[in-house]
Amino acid sequence: MSTELRRALWELTDVPPPPDLAGNAIRLAERRRRRRIAVGAAAVVVLAVAIAVPLRPEGKSVPVPIAPTPSISSPVEPTEAPAEPTEAPVEVPEPPAGAGPPKVAAFAYAGVLPQTSTNGEPITSDQAFSYVLDRYTGAYVKIPYRVAVPSPDGKRFFVGNGGLGGIIDGARGSLRQVDAYSGYTVGVDWSPDGRRILLSNAGVNGPGGFTVVDATTLEAGPFVRVPDLDERNARGLGFFWAADGRSVGLTLTVSEGEASTGKTVGIRFYDLRGKKLRTLGFTGTEAVRTSADVSPDGKRAVAAPAWGDDGIRIVDLRTGEVTAEFPGKEVVGWYDDAHLVLRDPVMLRLFDLRGREVRRIRGPEDLLSGAAVHLVRAKGLPAASARYAF
Repeated sequence: MSTELRRALWELTDVPPPPDLAGNAIRLAERRRRRRIAVGAAAVVVLAVAIAVPLRPEGKSVPVPIAPTPSISSPVEPTEAPAEPTEAPVEVPEPPAGAGPPKVAAFAYAGVLPQTSTNGEPITSDQAFSYVLDRYTGAYVKIPYRVAVPSPDGKRFFVGNGGLGGIIDGARGSLRQVDAYSGYTVGVDWSPDGRRILLSNAGVNGPGGFTVVDATTLEAGPFVRVPDLDERNARGLGFFWAADGRSVGLTLTVSEGEASTGKTVGIRFYDLRGKKLRTLGFTGTEAVRTSADVSPDGKRAVAAPAWGDDGIRIVDLRTGEVTAEFPGKEVVGWYDDAHLVLRDPVMLRLFDLRGREVRRIRGPEDLLSGAAVHLVRAKGLPAASARYAF
């Protein structure tokens, strides 16, 4: 989707389109086509597979944020020589009087679209890239990956394009490829302790499921199929880590028709072998997407609205009870156990759990209008990157 069209959609609807709207539309159309084929006759269903073209992880460049689901289109080989990194044009936030110590910093702006076309053709999601924060120099570095998810301490990033994905150590590290990542991967989530990575995959010749990867050795565990995933994941969401690091959750969604984005019918938790542990009776249209939606203490989660909707709900992860709800659209994640970070086209905004705005942090408009923002806890960051914490 071109930058101009993305902005026009935002202005007309007052809602930001998802970073991979085109990819999502293609995947939705493919699911519907598969259902029609299944009704007519038995058939072997083959999803469009992205060919994994090796990339040079040349993440050195110009400086300038979470679902954000990886695309399944082919990776893009960088064609221009990277420039030397310089300071990012991102305003250093100034805490208001009486504010406590900073809690989080924006460590990745993933899936950024170019502002102008270099060849006269429409700008597409295949051309997206990311900016990640070098925690030691305090500079944002451009890397040629649409997916960029920081580890909880900001020292590593899981990056991906199409069928190629892996880990880079720091903003300038070389790619260590993770074979379990593929064109069918629909979610990437770091464990709370940063030792493992949860990869959610769409089904290939069977139901979808997840794989747990050791973040140090890159050794992947078995692919765990979840039998009812095809019927209970209309929105194509990924699994997310529970706060205990020993189980995973998934917002269950079902389709209500060809134009439906999926109705939420519950939140289910599984052990790491795929055994059902419990299901919360949470319904509506909102969804818990990744562990960024889970509060730091693990007791609550924010359920974000589907694209085009307005409304945020806080759900108790022990009972399924909705403890708060208020207007809101783009959820970035938790600031602390009592505040959320949301965003709009030009800034990050801090809200308490009654929906009252308590602070604004201005950001670069060209990033906030399309990219997925990923936060890292501020505690323990070197001074160079801690200055971006708020």
